[in-house]
Amino acid sequence: MKRKVVTECFLVMLMTALLLCASLSDGHCGDPQWRDEFDETCANTSAAMTLSLEDLQQLIVKCERLQIAIEQLDESARKVFLKRLLMCKNLYQFVLDTKKSAQEPKAQ
Repeated sequence: MKRKVVTECFLVMLMTALLLCASLSDGHCGDPQWRDEFDETCANTSAAMTLSLEDLQQLIVKCERLQIAIEQLDESARKVFLKRLLMCKNLYQFVLDTKKSAQEPKAQ
């Protein structure tokens, strides 16, 4: 009997937490809007070499825009996300520079 009450209480608390979570920030459990763009932008790192020059430039611009939003976060979150963002941006910039230099005619 006591176990049943504990189980029911746990389920009620779990359901309350899920409903609260769903109601915050459009169902993203409190994740701000920049987080979705961050995830989308940094998700392309594994395919960076296959992207066009224009796509790489657009991703770099997105990284610069995200950097402004991330710099407004509290210290610990700012350090983590800014480091990850800069790693993504640096990779995109490196690939862009490499592709541009490969397209330039070699001087003899």
